[in-house]
Amino acid sequence: MMLPRLPVALPCLLGLVFLGTPRLEAQSPAPRAPAAPAPVTAGPARAIPQAAAPAAPAVNLVMEDQNRQSHDTAALRGDVIVLLYADRNGAEAAHEIGQRLHVHFHPNAAKVEGPDWVRQPVTGIAGWPAGARTPNVHSVAVACLPEIPKAVYPVVRSQIRRESPHVPVWLDFKGTMPKTFGMAPDVPNILVIDTFGRPQGVISGELDETKYQQLVAAIDRLRLQAQPVRTASATEAVPAAR
Repeated sequence: MMLPRLPVALPCLLGLVFLGTPRLEAQSPAPRAPAAPAPVTAGPARAIPQAAAPAAPAVNLVMEDQNRQSHDTAALRGDVIVLLYADRNGAEAAHEIGQRLHVHFHPNAAKVEGPDWVRQPVTGIAGWPAGARTPNVHSVAVACLPEIPKAVYPVVRSQIRRESPHVPVWLDFKGTMPKTFGMAPDVPNILVIDTFGRPQGVISGELDETKYQQLVAAIDRLRLQAQPVRTASATEAVPAAR
């Protein structure tokens, strides 16, 4: 079954349009930038480091989508968030990465269309505690549009609604993403936020198969960080203090 065509619209108007997630938001609040994620440069993509040293503080990015619905990353705490953003020349490549990530972590999405495409269950994690919630992975399209005059906003929203009636696209009219995290031109830019709301770094550039698999592995590691800590039950013996 063909997957729905995700928003790669307004090629000369929008910064990026591609895959979204069931719920999200995008206008950034505080002007204060979080602890520096990995610097952004064009060219070969860089993988997120295996261990983040020291952890960046949590952020909350707030934006509206094409339907003027507000989304914020704080509402997705407990899940991994992958924000894909680019200028118009990098939009198509970002679209392909986001679509592939969504189907990787939500395999049933390949079997459905329309609004159900973004509602499929996330893959399980081996050894995850029974009954515990499994962290989701949200691939979020962000259209970076700081150059768009405010009078044109309704036209932008209308066109994206036509191109993407079911998948939310966060609209970054203020340029929050490039200002806060940097943006390499002409290539996809990928910001990964862990289950605690902390930016883990930015990957910029085309992803070959090796770099794509490294990104998937990094997301899996971040999901594992949310594993509940097992505590002793009332029936378990507690070692005597020495």
